[in-house]
Amino acid sequence: MTTRGPLPATTPLREIVRAIVSVPTAPYLEAGVRAHIREFAAERALDCVEDAYGNVYGRYRRGRAGRPLVLGAHMDHPGFVVASRRGRTLELEFRGGLDATYGRGEQLRLYPADPADPAGSAELGTARIESVRADERGRIAGASARLAPGAEAVAGDLALWDVAACAFRGELVLARQCDDLAGCAAVLATLDYAAAFRPPGHLVGLFTRAEEVGLRGAVVASGAGLLPDDAVVIAVETSSQAGGRARQGDGPVIRVGDAMHVFSPAVTRWMTALAQELAAEDATFAFQRKLMDGGVTEATAYDLLGYETGAACVALGNYHNAGPRGRIAAETVHLGDLDALVSLFVHMLGRLPELDRALPELRARFERIGREARPALRATRRTSPHRPRA
Repeated sequence: MTTRGPLPATTPLREIVRAIVSVPTAPYLEAGVRAHIREFAAERALDCVEDAYGNVYGRYRRGRAGRPLVLGAHMDHPGFVVASRRGRTLELEFRGGLDATYGRGEQLRLYPADPADPAGSAELGTARIESVRADERGRIAGASARLAPGAEAVAGDLALWDVAACAFRGELVLARQCDDLAGCAAVLATLDYAAAFRPPGHLVGLFTRAEEVGLRGAVVASGAGLLPDDAVVIAVETSSQAGGRARQGDGPVIRVGDAMHVFSPAVTRWMTALAQELAAEDATFAFQRKLMDGGVTEATAYDLLGYETGAACVALGNYHNAGPRGRIAAETVHLGDLDALVSLFVHMLGRLPELDRALPELRARFERIGREARPALRATRRTSPHRPRA
């Protein structure tokens, strides 16, 4: 039976996306996102815990015990943090990766580091960047900015690009922080479906910290003791569509690997088989299968640290807010891609037993080809289609 669209979840996907991508965040300053996820889980009576490092685990389980399917997304996005203030001048540290040709003259919006309101209504005002400092790789290391009249900020506050927190242009989502809060939205939408319709399965939504500064939350989550050793982990991302790697609107991407590593062949094959099944059931379902080597994803950490791992993403426009002509812009993702990604995740629930059959079935196919090919190859081994030259 197809799970395609729209999914009968209690919360429209647009609402889930808008609510979470609008929450201010930066590496190590994910408190607002963490609060939002805890509230989301509590409203649906889902178990929700944090490890000692602040990674959040939303858990759903129904039916017989089995291997957990873990959908992991990170809660941070590149952004500035106030390092110090002198008069009306702010010295800012940049956390994340963006070319230092960007930033000068751009306006920032200021937010408290630990907001009482996760939605970020407690805005502190604006500031404008006067100069940018580059690191040895030519990326933004920091900046100096001038506070606007009436604006206030102290060390530790967030300073984020002054672009749309969230807007919709048809099926296109434009937001300051699609990477990876749109990935978090896909995981939350899957949990929302599970809580509403109670399918059999064991699902964990893992929301990690400080990905943009070295996959740090994912690395420590792998050893925090809250993920069972037999978990199958799917890293959920937005990934740059630059270079034609993937196209927005053509469906979610089953990600074979990244710039550093290739993930579990068994998991990739299993996900592909399920996506093909969905496509056969519903002609409107589309997906892509790509390497997506524009960066390194948390799947590499999970895989190298011992978990059977796959990855999925949606194509991201204006990666890390790098817009055309050297100007900062909202990131973009396609809402239809996110909806289809949730459909795939829902289709994966309760299907983990098939994972162990994916590669054996493929191997059996080639063994059958070998049995069929041997007689013909033996019969023709002494026959050449070409006459020897005189």
